[in-house]
Amino acid sequence: MLIAIEGIDGAGKTTVARYLFEELRRRGYDVVLLKEPTESEYGRKVRELLRSGKSNPHLELELFLKDREWNVRNNVLPALESGKIVIMDRYYYSTVAYQGASGIDIEYIRRLNERFPKPDLVIILDVRPEVALKRIEDRRRERFERLDFLRRVREIFLSIKNNVVVVDAERDLETVKSDVLNVVLKYLKDRNRLQSCPVG
Repeated sequence: MLIAIEGIDGAGKTTVARYLFEELRRRGYDVVLLKEPTESEYGRKVRELLRSGKSNPHLELELFLKDREWNVRNNVLPALESGKIVIMDRYYYSTVAYQGASGIDIEYIRRLNERFPKPDLVIILDVRPEVALKRIEDRRRERFERLDFLRRVREIFLSIKNNVVVVDAERDLETVKSDVLNVVLKYLKDRNRLQSCPVG
């Protein structure tokens, strides 16, 4: 099973993904937590480019795709093939949203990512950009962390429909974490029930 945790900067993705990983593992599930961009050479180039403040959406897209290809080949597919639950702290919907908001055609980005495993469940942590920027005001902001830009990113995230659950991430953190865990546990329960039903 592949779970993607998505949302704009400041939504709490890393905190929630870590909590979900620890809770599922505590309950006996075989689970791994992965993050994009990765520590591959392409992931490092992505971070360098973003920190530089220079805008090059097509180069960013190319690097994200190469980094994702490396991650899927070396981490995601081996984990899925061995029966593990994979939690992604950002996945290709972030590329659709961020590079789409940078001006690249959204459907074009989707097509480029169709070769990668599709998430069984996408959890979008939804927060208004004004709230998100307040949360991250103490850190050095990257080019993506601007109000007008994040508004466009949020719109794209909220337009995603397949296998998506939107969670209000403006509430207190413990409530958000509990809601996400309950969504995943219900999904796992329903999935296991369907798989155990006799055919015919």
